[in-house]
Amino acid sequence: MSDDTKSDVKTILSLEDIQKMTPDLVMVWWISREDAQIAETCFFSRNENVLHLVTTNDFPEKYRTIKSYYEDDGYEIHDHYTDHEAFTEVLTWYDQRDVMVANQKREKQDRLHAIWTDALDLIRYTYEHHGTFTEEKFIFELLRLSYQAWASDVHFQSEEAGIIMRLRVDGILETVVTFSHVERKKYLMKIKFISGAKMNLDRVAQDGRFDFDLEGTEEKLDVRVSILPWLRGESVVLRFLDSSKWLMNFEKVGFGKYHMDMLLDQLGKNYGMILVTGPTWSWKTTTVYSMINYLNTSDRKIITLEDPVEYELPGIEQSQINEDKWYTFEWWLKWVLRHDPDVIVVWEIRTLETAEMAINAALTGHLVISTLHTNSAIESLARLVNMWVKPYMLASALNAVIWQRLVRRLATTETYPLKSWDDVYMKKMISEIHKHHKKFNLLYDGTLQRPIWWERAKSTWYKWRVAVVEMLEVNEVVTQAIMNGKNSYEIYEIAFDQGFLTLEHNALMKVLEWMTSLAEVRRRIWK
Repeated sequence: MSDDTKSDVKTILSLEDIQKMTPDLVMVWWISREDAQIAETCFFSRNENVLHLVTTNDFPEKYRTIKSYYEDDGYEIHDHYTDHEAFTEVLTWYDQRDVMVANQKREKQDRLHAIWTDALDLIRYTYEHHGTFTEEKFIFELLRLSYQAWASDVHFQSEEAGIIMRLRVDGILETVVTFSHVERKKYLMKIKFISGAKMNLDRVAQDGRFDFDLEGTEEKLDVRVSILPWLRGESVVLRFLDSSKWLMNFEKVGFGKYHMDMLLDQLGKNYGMILVTGPTWSWKTTTVYSMINYLNTSDRKIITLEDPVEYELPGIEQSQINEDKWYTFEWWLKWVLRHDPDVIVVWEIRTLETAEMAINAALTGHLVISTLHTNSAIESLARLVNMWVKPYMLASALNAVIWQRLVRRLATTETYPLKSWDDVYMKKMISEIHKHHKKFNLLYDGTLQRPIWWERAKSTWYKWRVAVVEMLEVNEVVTQAIMNGKNSYEIYEIAFDQGFLTLEHNALMKVLEWMTSLAEVRRRIWK
């Protein structure tokens, strides 16, 4: 095959021409450095199926072999001739390619290991260069970096100015970038597609779910998607479901020894009900899953009904609500006892019928775990009574109520003296705790720990969160108070004499243990 079989394009390049060129460094490596040196031939650019090649043509047989290989693959070759001296300059392109590859590897490692503000900066950089990504790759890159920024949720909120992307990190929302409404459509369609939501519906709420590989690891990250129509279009919230973070032991959740001993004692019982209460985003789910994980032994049968199933646990029979198919908590509870469970998990008590069925299950030899939305452990009793649960049934079935909220955990700290009013407050609370709990040896010298700048994160004094807990054990004295119709304040006084610690007490104990700061307790607990 002659040089002109598929192309009669020939140009002459001088040393000065080559020095001015900006080669496609990816194309350079279509011929290895060794072969390029031997054949004095190198590719330097491409326009669809047209390849541009520079050669001295001093080694025609080797040159033809390379050229024929690509022509047989359907490419058209445009030849550019030069001399030996100029080709020496061509070989420096391989050094440039090596530098480019090294920079790409370093950039990739930086992206894979970026945390907090570094990850946030990379999200902004990725958005500015989103045209270089496919739609799916762009979404996964944003989510991966959001996860590395320690976000629990990613919000795409539709506003008049555009779509605001915000991350919730340790309970605090931070705005990152703003998409245009034109961009919203194509990326929303892609999120719907990969999450299994219906792409042609934009006036109804939808849920979806998907997972993707965390680049640089062998892990997969599960993402739960919620889509809601608003005045200015659909808004999307994506929640990360990472079992390595959320399936914790009780100590990591925030249970100190006092509360952990109480909880383990309750989990050792074969019947009765344990309620986990608190506001949205207080790790109720985390605590419940930790309890299930603890109870999950070969001699127990555990059945759950969840809405939705967030983490799949081996050895557990997990079921999910489907209101459209009439598969509700009430319907499920009618049938579950026929499957001979030892432990029943009813994810949330919403109605009187669900409450009564769960209580009946607890009274007939089953350990029942459930959740409820209330503002304290003791208010949970009033809430159930106000739902028309009979007090004598509640008192007989209930073993314990846990109420919890989250505070941010200190990253690094320094000691500082308290102001006079804070000092008085701390002494008053410690005195209250010591009055009913002689075994607690809470040390306080007028100073506390407060957060200082955490250099690794560059802009935060906190990292991760911890639960502040109060736990009401329903012993004989509390049982009698419930049956006698005592109000919440009266039950509080009775429980306090029985060793009950309020959420505020537990928060102050975590301050003294340097887990969190007094400022954070003010922000989250004193509201």
